[in-house]
Amino acid sequence: MDIRIIRDLEEALEGHLGRYRELIDFLDKEKRYLLNMDLDGLYRLSKLKEELARTILEESGHFTGCLSSAGAMLGLPEDSPPTLVEVAALCPKPYANRLADGAMTLARLKNQILQENEQARRFVEESLGLVNESINILSGANTLRGEGYGQDGKKGKGAGKCLPAKLSRDV
Repeated sequence: MDIRIIRDLEEALEGHLGRYRELIDFLDKEKRYLLNMDLDGLYRLSKLKEELARTILEESGHFTGCLSSAGAMLGLPEDSPPTLVEVAALCPKPYANRLADGAMTLARLKNQILQENEQARRFVEESLGLVNESINILSGANTLRGEGYGQDGKKGKGAGKCLPAKLSRDV
């Protein structure tokens, strides 16, 4: 057994985990920027996220190659790519534990990233909804479609029944 192949896999795994942790940090910052409607921060972060995504994609090929090399060395079938769990099960003890822990950490990080993305999506939709509603109220767009409120405070059904909303200076 060539331990160097296993060590290369461990190193690639640690790099991969580090990138996903970095992505989670970016997603957390993105959430704060969305809540604060900090468009400049979102723009800067989107560029950094794009670079990180490219790096993850590039390093994924290296990681997959290390995993395939380890699987081949351990006698796993080459018809499908091996998983970390399969490789870990055939490795000697200290390496097996680290690889299995890495596989669990990778799954946990994946779930965390999915949750962060879903939360960010909801924030974006809510923010866009607020912006859209504000623009409609200020521009009178709702009234043109008959969706505005009339002078009596009731929602109008026809385009001619509603007038643009007027905001008091005190508001």
